Amino acid sequence: MAINTNGTKEPSNGKKFGDTVLEIKKETEVKPPEVKLLEIDKLDGYKNHPFATYEGERLDKFAESIDTIGLQNPIIVRPVGDGRYEIINGHNRVKAMRLLKKQHIDAIIKNLSDAEAERVVIESNVNQQSFSEWKYSQQIKVIKLYSKYIKDNSKQGERNDINKKETETCVQNEHESMSNKKRLKSRDKIANSLGISATVFERYRRIAKLNDDVIDNLGLMLDEKRLGFMSAFRLSKLKPEELAIVLTVLNGKPEVKLKGTNVKSLCDESEKTESTLSENRIEELLLSANTEL
Repeated sequence: MAINTNGTKEPSNGKKFGDTVLEIKKETEVKPPEVKLLEIDKLDGYKNHPFATYEGERLDKFAESIDTIGLQNPIIVRPVGDGRYEIINGHNRVKAMRLLKKQHIDAIIKNLSDAEAERVVIESNVNQQSFSEWKYSQQIKVIKLYSKYIKDNSKQGERNDINKKETETCVQNEHESMSNKKRLKSRDKIANSLGISATVFERYRRIAKLNDDVIDNLGLMLDEKRLGFMSAFRLSKLKPEELAIVLTVLNGKPEVKLKGTNVKSLCDESEKTESTLSENRIEELLLSANTEL
């Protein structure tokens, strides 16, 4: 799939993610948005950017393309104070321009809320590359953002229900049913746009519910192929104390690659036991004849 000079790829299915979900409210404009020339030194990357940007040969080729035919599309930024701007769309273009030692870049300035900025970042990156091309650590973080979107939509629906006059139980049940269908519809649309099933989406979502430190640990181990995705999903269902022990054991033995059967045995025993498994028992189950994923 060819890289355009705006740093994007054409989606394989011809659909834009924003056509189905996570569309930000469009501004009504009589004329095209104004493009301004901004100093590159006044640009900051998007905070907590969950996607990898171009490096090495890929960045070199992209910069060479821009140097040959010019920058075809302006980047999108938002003001953050003190004359500085946060990059919302165009991190690779900025990196390429810096590599070319350019001092300025064309930009569209938008006053976006945090929620709107987050959605533009997600949508633009989903349109650039397929979900399967990302590292596991990136996939989980993105699913976490999507889960927040679904949760926020659900809360909005609940607030609307609260504001309605209380009626008979059968009508209330109908409202609850409609709310559940709306949540399922959002989830299914997102999963479909990512090219994964609703079941797989829910497995990612279960991992994404963990705290950030645990997500970072599991994501890194997945990227390093120290455990498989189903193993990470099963581990996410452990009692918090048990999962903490698992991570301590694995961080202390960086050479270990977990076998899926060992993880399953651990999780099965944990599910059948009300109390927390001991560190010795967890280590015994995890590391028994452990030589492969």
